[in-house]
Amino acid sequence: MRKWLATVLIAAVAFAVRFYNLGNPPLFFDESIHATILKSLISGTYKYNPAYHGPLLYYILYLPVTTLGESEFSLRLVPAAVGVAVSLTPLLYRRFIGFNAAAISSAFVAISPIIVNYSRFARADIFQLFLTALFTYFIFRYLEVEKTILEKKFDRDSLFLIASFICMAFFATLKETFYPFAALFLIFLIFDIKKFRLTDLLVSILVFFVIYSALYTNFFTYTTPLTNFSEFPAVRAVSYWKYQHEIARIAGPWYYYLELLILYDFPAFALGIFTIILTLKRRDRSEFEAFIVYWFVASLIFFSYMQEKVPWLAVHILFPMYVLAGVGICKINSRSMKALALISCLLFLGYGMLAVNILNPVNPAEPALYLPTQYDVREFAEKTRNDTIYVFTNIGEYWPLAWYLKDHHVYFSTSSVKGRSFSKGVYVVVNQTNDIYIPGNMKKIDTMVVRCWTFWTHPELSRIPEFLLFRRPLTKVYCMNFTVYTRVD
Repeated sequence: MRKWLATVLIAAVAFAVRFYNLGNPPLFFDESIHATILKSLISGTYKYNPAYHGPLLYYILYLPVTTLGESEFSLRLVPAAVGVAVSLTPLLYRRFIGFNAAAISSAFVAISPIIVNYSRFARADIFQLFLTALFTYFIFRYLEVEKTILEKKFDRDSLFLIASFICMAFFATLKETFYPFAALFLIFLIFDIKKFRLTDLLVSILVFFVIYSALYTNFFTYTTPLTNFSEFPAVRAVSYWKYQHEIARIAGPWYYYLELLILYDFPAFALGIFTIILTLKRRDRSEFEAFIVYWFVASLIFFSYMQEKVPWLAVHILFPMYVLAGVGICKINSRSMKALALISCLLFLGYGMLAVNILNPVNPAEPALYLPTQYDVREFAEKTRNDTIYVFTNIGEYWPLAWYLKDHHVYFSTSSVKGRSFSKGVYVVVNQTNDIYIPGNMKKIDTMVVRCWTFWTHPELSRIPEFLLFRRPLTKVYCMNFTVYTRVD
């Protein structure tokens, strides 16, 4: 009964913090792009582009958007639901680490500031995390029973292996992060190759490629990715992201993710390190515990090396860290120290989670939020619904404004506003580059703050206490503002 109560409580908390005011924050940059690409899937013109990731995300978003209509809530509905499921997946590991450690890990995932945030976000990351967590469960269920490579048998264990490959197939059709994770997991599992049946592997690989091929070819209606090597999804994915790494598209210091872990998860991070030390010292450590250590350390090293420093990738580091923290708490001998460690983690995570996701979900001071869109964008869209609008800006700057104005009489231009004239009553929205060229008969009526950010990777250390207590910026806040004009003569 106690176990059921713990499970229900974790699920209830996870549901509440993921669904509360889910549609309140405006769509962020990437969310608005994903919403626009979704239209190409609906219209039947979708083609895979590694810059915008794999097709499965758009199939997932399809049903709620077409059923409920396109909105912030409908775009985030399935990610939030899957986020609840992610918070419960550590409970599957109870057969490997015990119920108490699994429940504590699950509670940490349920209130993780960053994992909760990207459960309330129309991106693929929470789905990847869910599939990776399930893969871990299924593959270790398969490895529980000794087998030989040439053994010919099909049983329940075979289904576990097939299920693990299905998880990886769906992961591969979500985002290119699959390829490094597949390599990292293969490095660990290759030493167990003698425990796999060859027949199970062949069937599982076949199932993987059927799913992979079906989704990347729009269910075999567009077969070029399978007949043209340069268009094969894996080739395009690796080539594209290798280039992004080389040019350091979104660069950051190697310690970027360490800073995130310390700012949002310090007690759990310390417990994770404690568990790693204990695990490495033990000769009787289980293979599952060794894998969780490997998963956390390998993920942290890999993402610290890659020049794509963004907060949503931290979910892949955080999940195994929370499992380690749960295991670590259960290994503390003193009951009072165990209680102190648990309470410290829950309070630290809970306060950060509320700050990031509930109290101010567009606060640019939060490193967990990447270029958060401000409420001005939606307010402008709502008050100009029946008006004509001209927007002069660069291509990279008009998201998410393009999505919010999709049903308006709007004209986007990447050319200069210089020398243009406008009719009375229209709105003219310009970025800072065009602001100096606005015609003299136009009157400024508003400044629209589109998104704000801080360069917090070089924080003023004296500001850290203020950030932790009051969520004040670690450095200066910068904003991308548009100026709104209208003709008055």
